[in-house]
Amino acid sequence: MAMASEENEYLGVRPSGILMVLSGPSGIGKTSLAKSMREADPTLGYTYSVTTREPRKGTEEHYDFVSREKFLKMVDDGEFIQWIHPSFDEYYGTLRAPVDEALTQGRDLVFDYVPEGYLNLRRYYPHNTVGVFVMAPTVAEMKRRLAGRGTEEDAELTQRQEMAMRDFEFVGEHDYHVLNDDFDETLATLQAIRRAEKARLSRQPGVLEAYRRRAKPTLLRYYESA
Repeated sequence: MAMASEENEYLGVRPSGILMVLSGPSGIGKTSLAKSMREADPTLGYTYSVTTREPRKGTEEHYDFVSREKFLKMVDDGEFIQWIHPSFDEYYGTLRAPVDEALTQGRDLVFDYVPEGYLNLRRYYPHNTVGVFVMAPTVAEMKRRLAGRGTEEDAELTQRQEMAMRDFEFVGEHDYHVLNDDFDETLATLQAIRRAEKARLSRQPGVLEAYRRRAKPTLLRYYESA
């Protein structure tokens, strides 16, 4: 009876949550891709970035805008997992509380960062963070997309282009590299990466123990007798 019960035991477990970071230069389409991933799967969470910069034209629902003074106080109070100061007087930060809560519940989150933000997040959650470097098909196209946003003055645009070139030094720190040439194809690739990462044995605590309880000890034979 006990044997039959063991044989019918479900071997699937709830995988641990992942922090999927779409990283790369500004203007590549990371935010749009992250938004589409969430629309396709409402279980995929997102944390709002806190920033001191001025809102751009249109709706920017993925940011909480605060003053520089409030941001620096939040830094002092330890509210951020990571924060960066990439250009001019702009600051960006990720709140700690919603990330801790999501991982405790086993939920996935998606982020769109420049590489500095990704590396900072990975320092705190090295086993949960998955980095995908998202890039345009060419450097020329990357610059065209950034300029085409029309959201930066000449000086800031030049600085962002220089920052984008520096981002190339950190491509090797990521787990995946994806070109955002065809949006739908890129989105499908990102969704496939997420599914594959969820299937990693390291993200399924207890699965190996369930198999070990049933496995018969054996010796691997590398060489057959002549």
